[in-house]
Amino acid sequence: MTRFNNKRRSLPFAWVALLVLDAGLVVMTMAQDQQPASVNNIDPVIMRIDGPDNVGDYGIRFEAIDVTVDSGEAPLAAWQFELQSRSPGVEIVGIEGGEHDAFAEPPYYDPQAMNNDRVILAAFSTADELPSGRSRIARLHLQLEGPGPTDFELRVNVTATVDGEPIPATASIQKSTI
Repeated sequence: MTRFNNKRRSLPFAWVALLVLDAGLVVMTMAQDQQPASVNNIDPVIMRIDGPDNVGDYGIRFEAIDVTVDSGEAPLAAWQFELQSRSPGVEIVGIEGGEHDAFAEPPYYDPQAMNNDRVILAAFSTADELPSGRSRIARLHLQLEGPGPTDFELRVNVTATVDGEPIPATASIQKSTI
């Protein structure tokens, strides 16, 4: 006869985190599949961040840029964007979360993609309070080589409500004022 422990079994934290991540990915996938062409796969926006001219061609400097999204009056629950440098000598060396509590943790990303001056970032939140209007959703730390401005290509792939409904939103980047 086999004896069973009366020990109470609980779900490990890692499994709970995995279930929450899966739910968020489902929401973002639903939003991406349903999003109208005017919001999903829109043409990328090219933005320029000014840099100092008094740096030598091989001089290294560090900058931080902020990514903001304006979702209008709609509460932003999920987002995904792609940022790529169009200038040489750019390396992404760090990623922080946003200003609102819902996105304060660093977003999901592929660390290996950071080695190629390109990164796709995504986040979702099931918080009761979500940001609406203009909100900083991420801060990227960059190592830049040489003088002058740096050009970036920013493409917003997904912006959605907690129900997975697409939100027409705009995104922009600017030099951080840390």
